[in-house]
Amino acid sequence: MNGSETLHLANLKSLCGKRLRAAARILFEYAGRIDPGDGPLELYLDDGTVVLFDGSADGEGLRVQYAPWVDPFVAPISEENRVYIEQSGKWSRVERSNDPLFVDLFGGVISSLTILDNEFGREAGVQISIGGNDIWFVVAGDECHVHWTQPIGFRKSASYTQ
Repeated sequence: MNGSETLHLANLKSLCGKRLRAAARILFEYAGRIDPGDGPLELYLDDGTVVLFDGSADGEGLRVQYAPWVDPFVAPISEENRVYIEQSGKWSRVERSNDPLFVDLFGGVISSLTILDNEFGREAGVQISIGGNDIWFVVAGDECHVHWTQPIGFRKSASYTQ
């Protein structure tokens, strides 16, 4: 599979049995401040796989890729882009290795993934069970959120286990 290709959600089963090594969020940064509430989720697995959970282009569905997020503002940054970032902000990768909410997941094995449907019946999230802990990633209203309990408005759909 091409690294930047969107992963069909049924293929999430291939992640079961893999060990989580690290995680990052893609969060909005403005004037040196990070907004921790909304943004894609990257999982780094022990076999070298990187999985990016993000919202679809229409902002209502789940999109999953076997590829890390690519920052469009890598150095060297043009003067035009520097001004844009200064005035408008940008998305940035934020490692979660020291985040107390994520720490217990590292080293755990993904035992199951469950697709979540929103109230309109659209595949818009995933529950990932890792080492006895659950993380919920959902897309709602053009925003991506991580939850530690089942979010309101989402119901479990297809489930894949090890």
